[in-house]
Amino acid sequence: MFFWLACVAVLVAAVAFVRRSRRNPLRLIPGPPAVSLLLGNEPQLLEKSVGEMESEWHRRYGSVVRLKSTFGDDRIMISDPKALQYMFNTAAYTFPKPDDQRAIMLQLNGRDLVWAEGETHKRQRKVMLPAFGGPEARALYPIFLSIVERLTTKWQDIIGRNQDGSYAELNVHSWLSHATLDAIGEAAFDYPFGTLDDSETPLGKAYQNFIIEANGVRDTARIVSDGIMRRMPPLLLGFLFKNLPGQRLDRIRQTKKVAYGVAEQLVKDKGQAIAEGRTNKDVMSLLVKANLAESGSRRLIEDELYAEMSLILLAGHETTSTSLTWILWELAKRPEVQTRLRDEIVAAHAQAQDALSLNDIEKMPYFQAVLKEAMRIHPAVFHMNRVAAKDTALPLFKPIRLTSGQLVDTIVVPKGTRITTSVGCYNRNPDVWGEDADEFRPERWLSDTSTSAKGASLGVVGNLFNFSSGQRSCIGWRFAMAEMQCFLAELIRNFEYSIDPQIQIKKVGDGIVIPVVVGKEEKGSLMPLRVSLVSKD
Repeated sequence: MFFWLACVAVLVAAVAFVRRSRRNPLRLIPGPPAVSLLLGNEPQLLEKSVGEMESEWHRRYGSVVRLKSTFGDDRIMISDPKALQYMFNTAAYTFPKPDDQRAIMLQLNGRDLVWAEGETHKRQRKVMLPAFGGPEARALYPIFLSIVERLTTKWQDIIGRNQDGSYAELNVHSWLSHATLDAIGEAAFDYPFGTLDDSETPLGKAYQNFIIEANGVRDTARIVSDGIMRRMPPLLLGFLFKNLPGQRLDRIRQTKKVAYGVAEQLVKDKGQAIAEGRTNKDVMSLLVKANLAESGSRRLIEDELYAEMSLILLAGHETTSTSLTWILWELAKRPEVQTRLRDEIVAAHAQAQDALSLNDIEKMPYFQAVLKEAMRIHPAVFHMNRVAAKDTALPLFKPIRLTSGQLVDTIVVPKGTRITTSVGCYNRNPDVWGEDADEFRPERWLSDTSTSAKGASLGVVGNLFNFSSGQRSCIGWRFAMAEMQCFLAELIRNFEYSIDPQIQIKKVGDGIVIPVVVGKEEKGSLMPLRVSLVSKD
């Protein structure tokens, strides 16, 4: 009896699956065949550096690609500028983050701006915006300069200790991670981490390499576990994250505990300072001040303030250090670009009365071109996942041909569809950047040619998607741009960079795209560059 019931159940499930597949409008969107019934196309993403397989698919199938995920689920990957503009600028709250990702974010940081959706997101963003304006970000430039000068001194000392004094091979990603953590501590919280000086504060220690260690390595087991988590109710997933044992989960819980403890004291101290008429320019002081100015129902509650501090730490240091790492790597491969850039920086520095200001840097055309081109080629985050909250018609900039042969300029996305918005593939979309979109060519930014698809501009900097777009764009983008420009100008002015031709670098990462050395993946994030002092003659 049980056997026949099981057979009937399997038959009913199979019929339901076939009927659902036939009704699914996504089935006609072109895409690669699945390599596994269980894992779909997911294993292919592990075979190469992050972005390589995705770029191949977009070149072959177009700017909308259907993929098979775990357990036969369909998802689509999009790099079409008009579709992305609609999702992020026009109807942002129609495409929230998936529930499983939000449940993880809740355990990681709490009820912060990245976790929030809808009215909660609008309220939080309104309170936080005054702390992240243009003048506020520019006022922090002296802090960034002091940190990068400290880093410069460290590197000069290491190079000087070498017997021949020619160069030192440095893991620049680790150094930059320490430096940007110190910068975020002082600029955002007026809190000295001291990681460059090997000082150990509890918060500084907790956040060193946190994102890398918390994300872990994506492998076959991780693909399966992610697929299972997508099927779990958010409350159950949250309960498991709170209570399951494991090194990764213990690290997440401990870091959050330390961050909230420090945040509680900082909020108390800064609130007291404001009450006494003492003001400071750090982000947390401005945030507490802006929050106090709101009416009761519009304010952030204390746990939200603590969560925002944790978010600023996470989003504000690893993404910046990783972006700078990839920029230096790109320049190390291109000595002619590096030399031209350095010449422009040195000339501007000679004209400045003192150290370069942010205004000075922003007036350097080649510097701006190199920075934007490196950001375009090497986004710190390659993908952002969304889910359709309702059946939606997505407009396309460039029509796609369905497997039925029909040419369409709109696709119907059913409610519940998981959408991978590809930052990296959009940033290399030939419809936006031209047929040489895969090439590193800073000169594209020096011409009058538009870098946007007609009627479909995106992002907050140079039509790049790195900081997202619209209502969900990165609130700290001005902060990040000021810091990157400051660091890059000083690091190029003082040092020359080259690569060891025997070392092969691979991009990995489920969130932030980090560098590893092929053959030494078990050592984690590594970007060894040969760093030498700039000749003064």
